[in-house]
Amino acid sequence: MTRRSSYGTQHAAYQSRDPYGPARPHEWQHGGPQRLSPGPGPSYGPGPYDAPVRGRVIPPGPGSFGRGPGHDAHAFVGPLIATVLAAPLIAFCGLIMMFSPMATDSCTPDGCQALNRALLTAPCVLFAAVVALGVSWALPWRRSYRAARLVVAAASPLLAATTLMLYFHLPAPN
Repeated sequence: MTRRSSYGTQHAAYQSRDPYGPARPHEWQHGGPQRLSPGPGPSYGPGPYDAPVRGRVIPPGPGSFGRGPGHDAHAFVGPLIATVLAAPLIAFCGLIMMFSPMATDSCTPDGCQALNRALLTAPCVLFAAVVALGVSWALPWRRSYRAARLVVAAASPLLAATTLMLYFHLPAPN
């Protein structure tokens, strides 16, 4: 089945209406007129029958993206556990911190020093918990920092729990 194109020539139904004629395969496709022999390709890349070029494997050294001989492969475990434990506590304490100024509504201008002191201490301890959590992730992932990373990671949920206890045991307003 053929049809007449606008150029006055006959084209098969599956061919395009390209003004430059039907598409022809490159010489190296479908066994063209001359078959290229395996070997080095043209200067711009490998030839069609060359094996794919694989990247060179570079052994990790002391300065190769933190994967040197002192790299701690399990450095993420302590901060991850601390994040799972501390993040909900920090979020809940932050919510309580937003509502805590209402506890001073019944205070006189000269009274409630103990309550004001507790309400100023708790956000500072909560901020220390957030900083400890950030430091536990920011410490270098080297074996030499393992103890410091674990201490700071353990401190974050403990500080968040301390903040929660400070809010639960606020002194009564006078």
